[in-house]
Amino acid sequence: MAKKETKEKAVKKTKKPIKETAATTSLPMEDESANSVAATKKRTAKKAVVKEPALKLTASKKAEAKKTKQESDSKPMKKAAKTSKKAEIVKEKKAVADKAEAKPKTVKAPKEETKTKKVSAKTVKKPTSKKATKKTLTKAEKLAHYEALPLAECITLMQSMKVSYQYEDYYRLLMEEADMGKLEQAIIEGNRLKEAKLRYEDNGCDEDLVAITLQKVAATMDVKAADYKDLKKAITKALKFQIGEDGERSAAAYLDEFQLAEKLLMIAQRKHIGDTKTETDLMKTDVAKFFEHFFAFAYAILPDWQYSDVKFYEDFVYAVLSQFSDLYEQEQMRIQMDVADLYIKHGDSIHGDEMYGYILRDNQIKDYIYYRYASVYKDIDYNKAKAIAYSALQYVDERFTYHANIMELIHNE
Repeated sequence: MAKKETKEKAVKKTKKPIKETAATTSLPMEDESANSVAATKKRTAKKAVVKEPALKLTASKKAEAKKTKQESDSKPMKKAAKTSKKAEIVKEKKAVADKAEAKPKTVKAPKEETKTKKVSAKTVKKPTSKKATKKTLTKAEKLAHYEALPLAECITLMQSMKVSYQYEDYYRLLMEEADMGKLEQAIIEGNRLKEAKLRYEDNGCDEDLVAITLQKVAATMDVKAADYKDLKKAITKALKFQIGEDGERSAAAYLDEFQLAEKLLMIAQRKHIGDTKTETDLMKTDVAKFFEHFFAFAYAILPDWQYSDVKFYEDFVYAVLSQFSDLYEQEQMRIQMDVADLYIKHGDSIHGDEMYGYILRDNQIKDYIYYRYASVYKDIDYNKAKAIAYSALQYVDERFTYHANIMELIHNE
């Protein structure tokens, strides 16, 4: 390989001088002699004769090398061209295939959507046409549908008929009016529901919903105007009851009276009644007399009940006194002493003594208070009862009504 490269270099180097010599041989030299010219011609001729074949060979070798190179270069080019052509064909096929795959998706998808839309439109249109033309519900079926609805939805439907009532509005009406039919007609006429000509099939509700809504609100109420007659009967029955030896019967009667007292208090709170006289006029029976009976019943039965029942009674009875001003004036001191006695009877003498201390400080006439205070300890701690009676003598003398009773506690052994 090195020899060939040197030969090729030598050939390249010899090309230019050969051409130059050839040029020189073609031109006659003026300065030189004919002999020298002839000598040079012979030499150059010899050189040209000797070296021309080499040049031709080298040129042919070069040409062959170029051809081989061109062929070798052209072969990969052809291969590359072939492969590129194949790749282009493959790409074109893939592009065609992708287009073929993409075309049905893009074309078919909207068709399917339009079909589904058409179907959905048909399905929507059919039931409305059936409802409008075919079937109308009977009143019983319609009322059954209303009764199945929750109360909140009934109130919302009433508002859609422009009856702008909330739950509290229905509650207040039911506390005022006992006759449900009158109340229903008042709502229908007051809101012009008949003039609106509402149909269940068209509007989803009509005036028959009024009665159902009132019934649902009434079901959530502990007491309403329609219950006043029953409450009057219950008060009459309670006033006739007397505690007997049957403990279970007495306990059941006390629970009934407690619930009755709760309802009377609730009515007074809802209707903003501040005295028993007003509620007596409403209930058509003596409410103050009932509460007096209830207080005495509680004082008699609660010593045998739980301590927690006493606390519960205390909270409730003070709520009653705070609602009815006339009861507060008449029964406040009595209730305070009753509650103090109940705590002492349940063993909570600290709480009971504190309550009696407050009552004594708050009242100038003390003979009855001291008598009650000493009497509660008579069967629990007789020495403490005598001590309380002796302490009463610094405030009570013969002028007071309960002086004799206090002295009896002191001298009774």
